[in-house]
Amino acid sequence: MSENKLNFIFAVHNHQPVGNFDHVIERAYRKAYLPFLKLLADHPSIKVVLHYSGFLLRWIEKNHPEFIDVVGDMVHSGRAEILSGGYYEPVIAVLPERDGIGQIKKMSDYVGRLFGDRPEGMWLAERVWEPSMPVVLKRAGIEYLPIDDYHFKRVGISDNEMGSGYFMTEDKGYAVGLFPRSEKLRYLIPFRDIDELS
Repeated sequence: MSENKLNFIFAVHNHQPVGNFDHVIERAYRKAYLPFLKLLADHPSIKVVLHYSGFLLRWIEKNHPEFIDVVGDMVHSGRAEILSGGYYEPVIAVLPERDGIGQIKKMSDYVGRLFGDRPEGMWLAERVWEPSMPVVLKRAGIEYLPIDDYHFKRVGISDNEMGSGYFMTEDKGYAVGLFPRSEKLRYLIPFRDIDELS
């Protein structure tokens, strides 16, 4: 008898816009970023993928270096993976190729310096995907990323097929892996009761 298994990757995106007020970021840190990290620490069997935009990560490093230490311990123990992305959270698809590569490399270099592990995956700002993006991503050192399941559905991939793993796409011979990201969960988790998630 075959057993149906759903592959599930828990990824969390954290962002603050460049130039936001310190007191606003501090409030978000105290009410969201720190409590979430403490909750993860209480449940060591949970593995997570984390993304912090460059501006936010720099702010945390400056104001709460102990947070960076905890995340670093999670990375080194295999409990967390940190995603790259555009350092200032730009929409990569609309940037000139050189600028897109530069944004991603700046972020990957920074994450590598902080945590000793250069990311191979990235977060896609504003969820904007274009079929020509593998060239920029691969040239920036990116191997994979999550994108909205909407894109997969539009080309005829079923929900069952999406739960089976990841997909490869390429442009001009540059290939990257794509993981379907659930639109349904993206809206349920922050806005609905926990009972609706089961």
